Amino acid sequence: MTRLHLGVFDILTPNQMTQGLWAHPRNESHRYNTLPLWIEIAQLLERGKFDFIFFADSYGYPENKPELALREAVYAPVADPMLILSALAAATTRLGFVTTASPTFEQPFANARRFSTLDHLSGGRIGWNVVASGGSSAAKAFGRSEAPGHAERYEQADEFLEASYKLLEGSWEDGAVLRDKERRIFADASKVHVVRHEGRYFKLEASHACEPSPQRTPVLFQAGSSERGRDFAAKHAEGVFLKAPTIEALREQAADIRRRAEAHGRDPRGIKIFSGLSAVVGRTREEAARKKADYRAYRSREAALLTYENATGIDLASLDPDAPFAGIRTERGRSHTERYTRHSGGVQTAGQVADNFADKEFRGIRLCGTPEDIADGMQEWAEAADIDGFNLERYLLPDTLRDFVELVVPVLQQRGLFRREYEADTLRERLFGPGRRKLPDDHPGAAFRRQPSPDAR
Repeated sequence: MTRLHLGVFDILTPNQMTQGLWAHPRNESHRYNTLPLWIEIAQLLERGKFDFIFFADSYGYPENKPELALREAVYAPVADPMLILSALAAATTRLGFVTTASPTFEQPFANARRFSTLDHLSGGRIGWNVVASGGSSAAKAFGRSEAPGHAERYEQADEFLEASYKLLEGSWEDGAVLRDKERRIFADASKVHVVRHEGRYFKLEASHACEPSPQRTPVLFQAGSSERGRDFAAKHAEGVFLKAPTIEALREQAADIRRRAEAHGRDPRGIKIFSGLSAVVGRTREEAARKKADYRAYRSREAALLTYENATGIDLASLDPDAPFAGIRTERGRSHTERYTRHSGGVQTAGQVADNFADKEFRGIRLCGTPEDIADGMQEWAEAADIDGFNLERYLLPDTLRDFVELVVPVLQQRGLFRREYEADTLRERLFGPGRRKLPDDHPGAAFRRQPSPDAR
């Protein structure tokens, strides 16, 4: 087996995954909006040789049950992760950083400038999680009556990426920047081009504001597991986040992504597939079990069900608990409905879905035990499901991450499953190997590369 890749999934909010744990006395997540906490975490992950920390993000406000949402900090309040990345990059040298920007609410020109800037400042350690997000509160926050429907959001995202590729790949040629002080030529204007895009959703005419960054296009990630989301990921993504309740279901999802990538003319192994991992680690199984019981004591069922409602628009608490959870249609969060309608192994009742989600929430694979137990489980899932790595999900900050770095990483290293040292500087090279700083030729973004013009005389 090839070596695993490891990331951390988080959100700049007090609660993430297990609603209620913000109140645990050892949890520092109430400091979510302070830079020292995240610097400590970033440096901890770099000591553990992690590939990246991934920050999910979305717009909107507590529209559903606001009193409960704010009382239990159900993804509210939430800070903007993009603004801390340059500080975290300055506090580290090798760790990668991935953050979210949604084509539903952003504009290609400004978004491309932000990501190029971050890629420059980090020395090529930036990834972009492309999310075709919806949500009525987010739409209202941007002065819209409603967000586009699910299918239209992916059409919009496709076009957004096309416009982004034109800016990132097609505006500045390689060699355009000279920095020649003697001749007083910083950049060769003949090698900097205005790009034009006029489509259904976006229109622009501009040269890219930034000179090419170390990776040009940030490493592209995608997390949608709906039918349309998987096809979008197979076309554009270099890293895909999947979650499934069983090894068999995860293996089918991973195989489906790779089949679709090949249909788009891409190398099916040119996509790294990650699954979420929640790990409770103890030096003994008894210690791990005590930790898990301690965490569970702080959970809030009503807050957990509100997270599901916010993600999907479905209020599980209001449904007949004995009615089948079938024929459910929603314009947002489809992956969170399909996990129960497509991969549950049979039709569940609404009550069973509520019980299941209140117990597991958005978590992926859940492991509890000694470091050797955790490593065994990771190896089993990775090999049997044919995935490339895991995104660690917190229970407590920073304890969950410290336990993993100090106890599990050494076991993975001893087994040859994880790196002992960083081998590459840029995030894309770390995922795909030395020399792979830029998009590969079979990626759709590569089609927008500007062919070099003759040297200016």
